[in-house]
Amino acid sequence: NGEIRTCDSLVVEGRVEAVLNECRSIDIAASGQFKGSADIESADISGRFDGDLTVHGRLTVRATGKVFGKVKYGQLEVERGGIISGTVEALPESATSSEVAA
Repeated sequence: NGEIRTCDSLVVEGRVEAVLNECRSIDIAASGQFKGSADIESADISGRFDGDLTVHGRLTVRATGKVFGKVKYGQLEVERGGIISGTVEALPESATSSEVAA
């Protein structure tokens, strides 16, 4: 529980309740659960995310992944079987990462 700041990559294999800021990426394993909020560059979700999620680059929801809450993304990929439930919206192109410029 708590706040996680300034990390390059966070891998969640257990249960985490936190506010995630200033991190580049999050990877939630099939056994992982994250509850809280995250504002990051990329996310790969095989487990469960509950809360507010803003991904400026690519959000990938794997076949076993479940995302519930308020979701904003630059790019979205959902595998067959993946679930997103709640408010979902694309970020304006100017708010996405440098991938647009590339």
